[in-house]
Amino acid sequence: MPRVVFVTAHDQYALRAFEVHAFDYLLKPFGEERFRTVLRRAREQNVQSNGAFASRIQELLSQLQRERSFPDRLLVHENERAHFVSIREISWVETDRNYLILHCGAKTHTLRGTLESLAGTLDPKIFVRINRGSLVRLDAIRELLPWFHGEYKVVLKDATELRWSRRYVKQRPELLKLS
Repeated sequence: MPRVVFVTAHDQYALRAFEVHAFDYLLKPFGEERFRTVLRRAREQNVQSNGAFASRIQELLSQLQRERSFPDRLLVHENERAHFVSIREISWVETDRNYLILHCGAKTHTLRGTLESLAGTLDPKIFVRINRGSLVRLDAIRELLPWFHGEYKVVLKDATELRWSRRYVKQRPELLKLS
């Protein structure tokens, strides 16, 4: 794993650099001797660490994943007004060209955006993308029926039937493991 050395002319970022486990921080202008010292230390530590640095990176990535927060509501614009929709109300989302249709029980709401963008902002413990055009809240699923060629038919609590394509099953295999 590489050592990360921040090089910048702005000293106000030094503290934040070390908070994200930077190896060192070079403040411009710096001399050749300072650069060589950092390089020598990085090489020495690389030889001494024997994988300790890689475990530090893994620890940092785990910490960042734990700290990541997800929204609990979405802002929806309708009829020149805007209101919030709780993500707990959304059973599933489907695409319609440049728009997303949020299915919330008997109601639907339209949101401009892409499914990929929305899926990236929602908690993967709550929502799963099941095909190119659908995202489903996990606790809205009533049952999964094995379908053809590794695909599944997803039956929601409101009796909506969707297809979970093989490509997206492979992205979330942990959801199909037996407890």
